[in-house]
Amino acid sequence: MVEQVTFKQLEDEPQGAFQVNSIYPEKVPVANVTTALLNNQMQYFTSYQGQGELDILLEKPADLTLFINGQEINLAQLPVKVWLALDLGKLTVNGRNKLQLTGIFNEGKVHLKIPFPVLQNHAKDTENRDNDGFKLIDNLINNQIKFGFPSAQLVVVHNGQIIKQSAYGRVNSYSPDGKRLTTTPKVTDETLYDIASNTKMWATNLALQKLVYEKKLAIKSRVADIFPEFKDQPQDKIKGKDDLTIQDILEHQAGFPADPQYFDNYNELADKIYTQNRDEILAKIIATPLSYQPGTKTIYSDVDYMLLGLIIEKITGQREDDYVRANIYQPLGLKHITFNPLQHGFQRTETAATELDGNTFAGTADFNHVRTTTIQGEVHDSKAYYTMKGVSGHAGLFSNAMDLAVLAQLVLNHGGYGQKQLFDLDTLAEFAKPKSTDPTFGLGWRRQADVGYARIFSNAPTANTIGHTGWTGTLTLVDFERQTAIILLTNKRNSPLIDGQKKDFVGDHYLVGKYGDIVSLIYSALDGDSFTANNQKLWGLIQTRYQQLSQQFELVTLADRHDLAAIYQTLVDRGQQDIAAKNLLNSALGQKIKNFLNSNEA
Repeated sequence: MVEQVTFKQLEDEPQGAFQVNSIYPEKVPVANVTTALLNNQMQYFTSYQGQGELDILLEKPADLTLFINGQEINLAQLPVKVWLALDLGKLTVNGRNKLQLTGIFNEGKVHLKIPFPVLQNHAKDTENRDNDGFKLIDNLINNQIKFGFPSAQLVVVHNGQIIKQSAYGRVNSYSPDGKRLTTTPKVTDETLYDIASNTKMWATNLALQKLVYEKKLAIKSRVADIFPEFKDQPQDKIKGKDDLTIQDILEHQAGFPADPQYFDNYNELADKIYTQNRDEILAKIIATPLSYQPGTKTIYSDVDYMLLGLIIEKITGQREDDYVRANIYQPLGLKHITFNPLQHGFQRTETAATELDGNTFAGTADFNHVRTTTIQGEVHDSKAYYTMKGVSGHAGLFSNAMDLAVLAQLVLNHGGYGQKQLFDLDTLAEFAKPKSTDPTFGLGWRRQADVGYARIFSNAPTANTIGHTGWTGTLTLVDFERQTAIILLTNKRNSPLIDGQKKDFVGDHYLVGKYGDIVSLIYSALDGDSFTANNQKLWGLIQTRYQQLSQQFELVTLADRHDLAAIYQTLVDRGQQDIAAKNLLNSALGQKIKNFLNSNEA
């Protein structure tokens, strides 16, 4: 059957990068060269059902046969000597697609270009809006916020589509004295979040992957090849800086301690490493004593990515924020991703707030220039803010979930998006492959591996899934096999500390701030699980959470009880339409849980 496709005439030849960019007939290989002859007839490309465009120019009328996934397209209808954009939406499938072109070319040529996929927003389509799994997630997150969690933003990408896009809560949820705020602006889809260590992936790693693809950087290069002054110091007890490679740093095996406090003048190493001057940080990193012999351990360290950011700056001659803005974000049309948002046209109320007491952890920390009021619109991370002036390889990036979703689709596309290409499949494969000694690490990326990272990703994603987290409460996940990406941004640190305990925030105690269960529920939504099955999941969560609290009663906080109350209330809300759920709530265990919640005033 010959398919009729719609097309439009283009004014000029399409420019940019393309996943297919060919001229037919291709040069036929000589007889003594072993080559697959059908390579001259077929090309493969990535697309999704209902999407896809083929740009074509016929130099002369030709007796040609064009197939997309085995379906013939009638080329006789097409004008010649002009560029045309053919809509392939009726012919494409999710994932790998095949183009075949054969026939008589009549001394003319055929020019073919296929752009990389771009996201289509179908979050409001009926099938996605009415998906019970997504309804459950909305109900659950809203109840978590009702019972004390600050805010969240969620985007789910599946098969080239945005199928879920939601915002929850307020941009600033608590006053410094711990009282809930009810008049601050609500979070919208445009609200920016401090994505903390997700900066490592969505700024630094993308930049490095681009530079490696362009052969401006090699991951086997020594740091000393880039910075000649980067070498072991006479006073160093542990040696190894002389031979450190980019790969060592990316794999978090460079020997650096996890979190040296460069900004803290009271730090025990202050005489060696203290600085709040960005121009001094390279020297201070060189002066930082290694905590183990490089290559012998895997210890996640912010220093690794501070150094990688400086390497990007040395190679490109630009500060990292300027480089990624000009070479990654702007070319992709992204407008809600930036370092130092208050310096780039955003207002504080357009960003989600973080710590209530600045960087003091409720008055337990003090150092030069420490902030003491609620942080909003400025990076929370102290190294990034005080020493690096908001721009660092390890932290400092702000974004909304939608712009990160575009970057996630870029990764799903193996480095291309629309008519832009930042890197290729080989480069991505090098960065995403498992580390030999710990498969939950790639080059920077965290990996699911054999559910080794399930405490964060849950056990639902496939083994080659990659992503990262951020201390402020952010999760990004890219699942190649399922063609799925999840962007969950929260500001869980915009909450009081538990009994003044340093770094034990109320927001840490809620299910949504622990990521894994939300990820599982998203995958259940993708699988189309039923209303009853979803309610049984909620009941399982309630039982498990109750057992945790019952067995560790002396450690239970009000936030823990509120978390359980929010999950319980979600099943109550849904139980109005489910006799089985009502029966569970009215069972002996259900009544016991209800009494537990009531007795503790949850």
